[in-house]
Amino acid sequence: MEIPVPEVEKFLAGLVGPVGSPDTMAVELGAVRKMAKAVEDFDSIHYDAAAAIARGYRGVVAPWPLLWLFYFNGTEHSIDFPFGKATVHGEDEYEFHEPMIVGDEIAMQMAITDARLKQGRSGPLGIVVEERRFTNQLGKLCAVLRTTLIRR
Repeated sequence: MEIPVPEVEKFLAGLVGPVGSPDTMAVELGAVRKMAKAVEDFDSIHYDAAAAIARGYRGVVAPWPLLWLFYFNGTEHSIDFPFGKATVHGEDEYEFHEPMIVGDEIAMQMAITDARLKQGRSGPLGIVVEERRFTNQLGKLCAVLRTTLIRR
């Protein structure tokens, strides 16, 4: 570790909080259909508004992997860690709430919700949890994506 543990802990604690402002994107029919085909989800709710409405939805439903389109088009940020040599992806955790529907405007807000030092077998590890909340124009939470990063 290049810097003393108390300084690392202070650095990590300072990361917690919102990151940037919300990014907004529209849920587009073409993107929904392409994603549904890409993940081989041929349920008619992803292609046909009448079928989706008949099943109780407001319109054509986006398959959950469309979240990644919003993720990769959202706020770019990086953490300039003053310690360690590499950052690895630990895990992703998803919560699904309100379906994303074609025509919705989805706002993605990112925050760091946890950042701490943990003792690993090979030495100290920085654990950082990034949370992205996806909310539609009606103010309804559609999904939450939490990504755990590990700095070693």
